[in-house]
Amino acid sequence: MAETRLRLPDETYEQIKKIASGDAQSVNSAMVLAIEEYIARRRRERYQAMGRKIAERDWELLERLAR
Repeated sequence: MAETRLRLPDETYEQIKKIASGDAQSVNSAMVLAIEEYIARRRRERYQAMGRKIAERDWELLERLAR
């Protein structure tokens, strides 16, 4: 398991601390979950963008074939 040092603004740290406490988990666990969710969202966004490009290209091809 990797270990890293993270510098957070005080306000951000206090917010994550409150969230972690409310969820009965450690600050570390809350941050790991937040990072994992961020990674998953970015991956989804990338695949959605690729899907949109493919759909646009296919639509253009179908339009040309229909002429």
